[in-house]
Amino acid sequence: MRVTAIVLALSAAMGGTASIAAGPGKPTANAVMRAVEVVLPAGASTFPPGPGADLANQQCVMCHSVDMVMRQPPLAFDTWKAEVAKMRTVYGAPLPPEQIDDIARYLTTINGK
Repeated sequence: MRVTAIVLALSAAMGGTASIAAGPGKPTANAVMRAVEVVLPAGASTFPPGPGADLANQQCVMCHSVDMVMRQPPLAFDTWKAEVAKMRTVYGAPLPPEQIDDIARYLTTINGK
C-alpha cells in the first residue's frame, strides 16, 4: 500500500487521473497519471583499455556502471582487493576467486593510489 500511496501522490502531482480502491469498504483514491519520459546522461560503457580491462568489463559491468566505479575515491591495491572480494562473498557476484587479484590490480591502475 505504501507504494500505491507514493504512486498516487506522484500521479496527482503530474496531472493525470486514476482510481485505486483501498480495499473493501474503504474510500477510493483518485489521482492524476501521465506517462513521463526520463533521459539519463550517457556514460562510458566500457572500462579504459589496459591489462585487466576485458576482465573488468566482463565481471564488473554486469552490476556496476563504469562511471560509478570511476567516481570512487582512489584506493590502494589491498582496499580494491577487499572491495572486489566483498562483491563475491557478500553480494554473490559470480566471480572466480582467482580473478580477484587481477581485477583489483586493474582497478588500482585506473583509479588507485
